Amino acid sequence: MALLYLDIDGVLLRSATPGAVWNAGWEIAPHAGEFLRWAIERHTPYWLTTRDRSGMHVGIIRAFRECRNWDNALDSRLLPVTPLQWDASKAAAIDMEADFYWIDDNPDSFDLMLLEQHGRRDRWIEANTDVFPNALPAVMTIIDTLADI
Repeated sequence: MALLYLDIDGVLLRSATPGAVWNAGWEIAPHAGEFLRWAIERHTPYWLTTRDRSGMHVGIIRAFRECRNWDNALDSRLLPVTPLQWDASKAAAIDMEADFYWIDDNPDSFDLMLLEQHGRRDRWIEANTDVFPNALPAVMTIIDTLADI
């Protein structure tokens, strides 16, 4: 059972208008419900997102519920994921000593440098559902395969 650090924008939520990633509205990415169920049942997931840096669920829940394709069935999959408090760097909130995977579509260069400094750069898994709608099933397969090694 690994720790999973989950970004939201571009990973579990994607642009509602293809080609217009920002300011076009959001929709829940394909397979997001299945992915969250898998993350909760098989791992220990944490929200690591700019949607809420306070360690609360408020901004996270709002982001999902404002999606044009919101489904009330997702409610039960949002609260079991623990939100993390962080300031300037997402990677600084990651337990670098743990068995973890960080699922993010576009970490900044400073965060990637922190991973590199700890010899953990391989623990970032890119998932960009704006570009690859089936990214989440692929992430599940990658992590399941790596966990079996």
